[in-house]
Amino acid sequence: MVDVAKYFLNFLKDESCGKCTSCREGVERMHEIVTNITLGKGKDNDIELLEELGEVVAETSLCALGGTAPNPLLSTIRYFRDEYEAHIKDKRCPAGVCKELTRFVIDREKCVGCGGCVDLCPRAAIRFVKDRAFIDAQLCLECKTCVKVCPMKAPNEV
Repeated sequence: MVDVAKYFLNFLKDESCGKCTSCREGVERMHEIVTNITLGKGKDNDIELLEELGEVVAETSLCALGGTAPNPLLSTIRYFRDEYEAHIKDKRCPAGVCKELTRFVIDREKCVGCGGCVDLCPRAAIRFVKDRAFIDAQLCLECKTCVKVCPMKAPNEV
């Protein structure tokens, strides 16, 4: 839902006519904060700041666009606050859509070293060390091919 809010804010910041500062600057700032959250750069007070900004933009904008622009953000915070908190506090994306907050690891207890994931990884991000596979996060595309092909279900998203 954090990514959904980011999507709508991105759209709305381009739709603002720019006449009133609260809408023009407020939506831009909300988008910037949500983007930072999706990049793993969220701060402890970001949720409260977003709520406050959303209220100000809604109350002080001159048109209906500005008056309703914060609604997707405020609704996702209201009903999916735990997702925002996971992004900020745990540096993870529960939905697995924020690439910077999603990584895959191979459970060494489950891996039997069959090599299926190594053979099918499109970026050669999986290698063997001591007869067990590991994923190089820098190369991983997060395509989940390893998850699909592993008979032991050793690759996991964290």
